Amino acid sequence: MPRPAIKICGTTSVRDATMLGKAGVDFCGILVDVSFSERSLTLNEAREVAAKSGTKNVVLLCNPDLSLAEDVACEIRPFAIQLLCQESPSLLTEIKSRLDCEVWKSVHLPAMEGQASIEAYVDAGADAILVDTVDSSEGFSRMGGTGKVADWDLVSQVVASVRVPFFVAGGIGPDNVGAAIDVLSPCGVDLCSGVEASRGIRDSRKVAALVRNVLATSEKIEGSAT
Repeated sequence: MPRPAIKICGTTSVRDATMLGKAGVDFCGILVDVSFSERSLTLNEAREVAAKSGTKNVVLLCNPDLSLAEDVACEIRPFAIQLLCQESPSLLTEIKSRLDCEVWKSVHLPAMEGQASIEAYVDAGADAILVDTVDSSEGFSRMGGTGKVADWDLVSQVVASVRVPFFVAGGIGPDNVGAAIDVLSPCGVDLCSGVEASRGIRDSRKVAALVRNVLATSEKIEGSAT
C-alpha cells in the first residue's frame, strides 16, 4: 500500500512548524479561532506559523462564517481548510465554491448532534474525511486533540464505503500507529496529543518515531503483498 500521509495537528509555533517539515510530515495542521482549544491561534499568528512550516498547511475552523474562511484562504493560502465541528453540508459547499483550496471535513465518533453523514459531506464536495473522537468529560465537547483512542472496529465500518481519501485520528501515537494502519488502511493518519511534550508543544523525538513507524508498517504491508 502507498505510505499513508502524516498530518500533525494543533501546531502552535514557528519552531514546531519548521521541525515538522524537516521530519517528513506531509501536513501541518493549524487551528484558527477555535474557542475550546488551547492550541488555537489568531489569524495573524497562524499566518506566521504557516509561512515557516515547509510542508502543506491545513487550517482548522469550527463553525466559521464565510468571511473567516475567505480571510484564511487569502492570507494563509493553505492546501486545505478543515471544518472541525457541526458544519452543515450546505456550508461546506458554499465555502468550497468560494475558495481555491481543498475543503476537508472532520466526522466525530460517537456522532455529535447536528453532524450529517459522511455521504452527505462527500456529496457536498468534501475532498477528504477525517474520522476522530469527541470527548465530553470536561462538561463540553472537545473535538480533536483529545487523546481518546477511537473504536477502530466502528471506524472501519464507517469508512468502508467512503469515496474520497480518509484520515484516521483519535489517540494515535508512535506506539499504535502501525496497528491503526494495519486495521484501517487509511489514506492518512492525523495526530495531535500523541506527539506532544505538553499541550501545544511538539516532542521532536516522538515525531521522528512516528514517521519511522509509519514507514516501517507501510514497507511491511507492501512486502507481504508481493
